Formats: sequence, C-alpha cells, structure tokens
Amino acid sequence: METHKKIYYENFLARCKKSKDELEQFIKTRQENILCCYAGTIELDVDPANIIVVDACFIIELFLTNFYETENHKNDYILRSPWLRKAVEQDLILFENQLPYSLLQELYHDFAVPVSRSFQPCKEVQEQTHSTNDRLCCLPCSWRIPCNEHSIEIDEAKPADDEAEPADYDPLLELTFEFFKDYNEGKSIKNRVKPKHFTDLVRHFLCPDKEMDCEHNSAPVKNIYAAKKLRASGVKFRPLKDGPLIIKKDEATKCKFNLACFRNMDLKLTPFCVKDETECVVRNIMALEQFLYPDKPYICNYFLLMDQLVDTVDDVVLLVENKVILNMLGSNEAVAKLVNRLCEQIMDDKSCYFDICEQLNKHYENFWNRHVATLKRVYFKDLWTGSSTVLGVVVLVFSVIGTIKSLKS
Repeated sequence: METHKKIYYENFLARCKKSKDELEQFIKTRQENILCCYAGTIELDVDPANIIVVDACFIIELFLTNFYETENHKNDYILRSPWLRKAVEQDLILFENQLPYSLLQELYHDFAVPVSRSFQPCKEVQEQTHSTNDRLCCLPCSWRIPCNEHSIEIDEAKPADDEAEPADYDPLLELTFEFFKDYNEGKSIKNRVKPKHFTDLVRHFLCPDKEMDCEHNSAPVKNIYAAKKLRASGVKFRPLKDGPLIIKKDEATKCKFNLACFRNMDLKLTPFCVKDETECVVRNIMALEQFLYPDKPYICNYFLLMDQLVDTVDDVVLLVENKVILNMLGSNEAVAKLVNRLCEQIMDDKSCYFDICEQLNKHYENFWNRHVATLKRVYFKDLWTGSSTVLGVVVLVFSVIGTIKSLKS
C-alpha cells in the first residue's frame, strides 16, 4: 500500500494549485500540534511530516475519486475491487491509524480546490489505469474539466438551488459521509457533526441522535437472564428500524385487572448485523469510548447488554429468528463467541440501561409471568394448537358436566 499511497499523493499534487514545497511546509508548520494529538512519545527513523503529508493526501484523493469519478472506479486500483476498498475502509477506522480531522479539513480547504488548468494524473497513475485524454478529472464541489491539451478557466459554481452554502458547510464531510456510507444509515450531513477523526465519526453514526442519561451505579445490576429464559417469561424481542444502536423497553397494553397475561414486556433493539469486519470495527469504537467518552458509553452499553442476552447458541438462534441479530457469518456459534468476546476488559460502572435490566430481572423472577408464558407457548403458540386446546377444554368441560349429571341421577 505504501507504493500506491505515494501514487495517490502524486495524483493529488497534479490537481493541486500549489507546489509540493508549499504542501510540505503546510504540514511542517502544524507538525507539533499534530503530534500532540497522539498518546506517548513517537520515535520514527524518518521525518514524521513526510508520513503525514502522504497519508493525508492519499485519504483526500481517495475520497475525491470515490465521490466524483464513479464512472472511472474500474480503473482505480482500490475502488475497482470491493474487497480492497472494504479493507482500506476498515483500516481507516482503526483507532491507532487516525489523523486529526481538523488537519484534513485545512488541507482540503487550502489545497484541494479547483484549478484553472486541465488536470493530468501522474505518469504512474496514467499507466496503471490506462487513462485516456477523454477521461474526466474529479474536483471538489462537482466542478469537472475535460483532460485535454487545452486549458479551461473555471468559474465558481453555485449550488443546484442557487442558494449560498451555509457558512459552516464542510465539503470534506460530504465526501467522508459517502465513503463510510455503510455505517451512516439514518444520519444526515446536516447534523453538523464535528468529528475528531474517522473512528469518532463512525461512532457518531452508531450513536443515538439525542443524548441518553447514563447513570452511575456503585452496585451494578446483577447479570440479567439470557434471551431464551426471558422469552420463556413472556419477554418479546422486536427489531427497531436500522440506525443508531439503542435498546428500548415497551410495555404492552395492560388490562384494568392487571392480569399477567396482559403484562408481556417488549424489548426493542436496533438490529446488530454481524459481518467479517464487525468485531474489528466495534472493538475500535468501544476502545475510543473508554478513553474519550466515559460519561457517554452508548456503544459499550449496547454490547454489554447484548452480551448478557447471549449466553449460548440457542440465544443467538432466538435473536436471529426475531431479526434482532442479522447473521452474515453463517455460524450461530461464531456469533455467540464474538458477542461474548466484545466486552472483555470493558468497564460497566455507567449505563443508560440500568432501569431496563432491573425490569427484565423482575419480570423473569415473577413466577406467574413464567407460568402464563409457558401456557401460551405450549398450548397457544399458533392457530391450530390454540384451536385444539380450546376444543379439548370444551370437551373436558362437557365430560365433567355429563359425569356429574350421571352421578346425581
């Protein structure tokens, strides 16, 4: 990848209106502030500025190509391969691989701007992608110019609605949203999020839009019962629409007599899609929360509760059947092991789900709930079983009545 990163770097320079020296000076003047963003002492055999400038330009060039040159993805080394694109995407989410997002913003604003000359990729890129003279170059803000021997002056483009962009509009954020679109279901760029880096941005995608109250409990709730046991007590698991990872409790309509048969408890969870890259992404986001968001550990709280719901393969099977877990691995056993591993060495002293845990425990420990749930599950699990049960009860009642009348006569 180092070779290809340098190719993307050269391609970025080809579209840039400033010189390579200016770009390197831009990074050197900010080097001290950049290195202060990292924990510990960084010791390198090479100049850190050289590493930072190549990585930063590679990221921006990749995002630009991904967003604007969709018709030329088949000629791009990374984007033409779904597997390689996903591998790079995952690598950009790793907590230890982050560049400050503010640096990328400044670099994009000062250097990745439209130029008044035709854009020509560096020689290596031309040879690699077999680009031709009719290939369109990509430029920020939807400005495009044909690559030929003529120079073209570009006027400042206007938005489609002829309205000026807001003062805090961030074009790089739009590119970033598009690149990480697999994680930003339900999120909008209009939210004006200001991420610290890409790991922080992906966490933003998975967090609820509204802040949740996270309570500190010196005596944490004991482990809740697993999904299969809770289902046996009448708890129903229902999926929420795709979006932030949250868990909600929903009380069923209660009868005025407060009968147990009308007190079923619904637990609604955002579906957890398990793929090959899921463990790596989730672990990095949870690590980020442990360091930077100890008071708002929303993702950790979600998986801590999910970990308690899943003890065995049977629990996974139940949650898969209820569409709370979407298993893309193919093995329910692999999912159970993955969920149980995620929360190792994760602190659980603060949670936004303490109330839900307590109510789940109380619901299960009420023996009447379990008995009624068993009655429903065994004798009224479907129309035919319920009809047979009712018919059997009717026959039994008439038999008892007939027996009593016979004895009296």
